Amino acid sequence: MELTKINAKDDMILLKSDTGESGWFRFIDMLCREGKEYAALADEGGEVCVMEFIEGAPERYREIEDDAVFDDVCAMFAEADPEDFDY
Repeated sequence: MELTKINAKDDMILLKSDTGESGWFRFIDMLCREGKEYAALADEGGEVCVMEFIEGAPERYREIEDDAVFDDVCAMFAEADPEDFDY
């Protein structure tokens, strides 16, 4: 799945999926692992999503398909900010 940024307001970004659905997300944090950037976002229900950040115009966020990479990135977020990330 890939989400494209279509709007922003304060610390919220409006993302649209490749299927046409859209929703507001709160930006939490960003980190770098092996040359790639990853973002932690919270959806409107407060559920945290960790996705690969694709820089460009427009900004995009891609699902992390490799389970080992996903686990490593989540552990990095948890280590950097244990209050917000319970992994």
